[in-house]
Amino acid sequence: MKILVTGATGITGQATINYLLSKQVKIRAMVRTIDERSKAMEDNGVEIVEGDFQNQQSIKKAMTGVNRAYFCYPFIDGLPKAVTYFARAARENNVDAIVAMSQMNVHEETTSPATQNHLVGEEILNWSGVPTVHVRPALFASNFLGMAAPTIRENDKFFFPNPEARYSVIHPQDIGDVIGNLLISNDTAADHTKIYELTGPEVFTPAKLADEIGQVVGKSIEYVPIPIESWINHMKTDPYVNDFLAKHLEEFMNDVEDGRFNKTNNTINTITGHAPRTFKSFVEHHITFFN
Repeated sequence: MKILVTGATGITGQATINYLLSKQVKIRAMVRTIDERSKAMEDNGVEIVEGDFQNQQSIKKAMTGVNRAYFCYPFIDGLPKAVTYFARAARENNVDAIVAMSQMNVHEETTSPATQNHLVGEEILNWSGVPTVHVRPALFASNFLGMAAPTIRENDKFFFPNPEARYSVIHPQDIGDVIGNLLISNDTAADHTKIYELTGPEVFTPAKLADEIGQVVGKSIEYVPIPIESWINHMKTDPYVNDFLAKHLEEFMNDVEDGRFNKTNNTINTITGHAPRTFKSFVEHHITFFN
């Protein structure tokens, strides 16, 4: 079996590749640019192919000769076109299953362009005839490396909106373990259009999150509630946060406030056979970002 992993240098792509390498599965990784990250994967036996989601021919080339594929589109516009190319190439190459990254807050009333794209993307894959499993994870623990670590490192404060909101936080490697399991499972091809929501082991408020980080770094972290608008303006100072992502973050925070992430389940344990990793373990592994 050979598996195509897209978004291979991203958070979930790397976690998925880590899992598949541990199972000695043949991997083809699609990357936008050849760089030190792709070269490191190549050194570990991963086949590297350059590809562009918006270029149909490059998607066809990446898909040729693989049995299963992971679809993970970056946080930019253009997902419906990309997923159409992806589904078509998978069908033409007789790929027997796709695992696709989506969002936990997918719903028809959303005003987030990114979430709307994921909703449409799920439907396109479902219509394609290629068995597809959709993964909808909770908040990534890795998000807090950008949303919390800088201000904690500088002045022991965590600025975040919606002080009463509750949300699950998931360890990225748990996402990779689930995706990897689904990609090699004999049952996945039969799970046509199945959806898995993935959560961490508990839900957090912002104050509880700050306390958890403080326990790891060994100092008191103050949670400071701020308006969503102020938080968005601060996030825009990060070069990664483009206007498309900024608009999504605004609507995402509304979904957090509405309780769409206030849940836990046993899906990670059921699929992987291990309990979900804790947020504290993620912070411990990345403590240099916070100190």
